[in-house]
Amino acid sequence: MASDKEQGSRVLNPFVNPFEFWQNYLVNWIQVNRGFYENAIKVNEYWFKVFWEPWLRAAVETKRNAE
Repeated sequence: MASDKEQGSRVLNPFVNPFEFWQNYLVNWIQVNRGFYENAIKVNEYWFKVFWEPWLRAAVETKRNAE
C-alpha cells in the first residue's frame, strides 16, 4: 500500500483509471457530508439551548407556582 505522501502526490486521471478516480471522489464526498452533518447538529443544539431552555424553565416554574 502506498504511503500518504505518495497518494497525495499522485494525479488522478479519470481516463487512465476511472475506478480509482470515482472511489476517491465518493470517499471525499462522504467526508464532506459527514462534516456538514456534524456541524448542522452542533448548530441545532446551540439554537435549541438558546431558544427552548429558557422557555422550558419558565414553563416548569409556572407549573410549580400553580401547584
